[in-house]
Amino acid sequence: MGVSRQTESRTKAALHVCPECRSALVQPVAWEQTSKSTEWRLWRRCPECEWLGEGVHTESDVDDFDEKLDFGTRELADELRALEQANMAEAAAGFVAALQADLILPEDF
Repeated sequence: MGVSRQTESRTKAALHVCPECRSALVQPVAWEQTSKSTEWRLWRRCPECEWLGEGVHTESDVDDFDEKLDFGTRELADELRALEQANMAEAAAGFVAALQADLILPEDF
């Protein structure tokens, strides 16, 4: 798909949702505070369809977006830990099986 650039108007749509493909994986690329202390200009990107957009959003909307990003980070970290544990359990089981079958010798170390 081609890259789509869009300037957004102030909107109440969830900032983590792509306006093009509806993916819930939209990420911030850059941000800056506007002249109003309660508004932020955000540049965002969708990793699925490569949509790019910018817009001015209220501090409340940005806080909600930040919470979604934090939740996603926790989900990824939890999944990574689960995968690491599963991989370690598999490696340990393979090592135990090799020990029991006398396939590991002192010179292997």
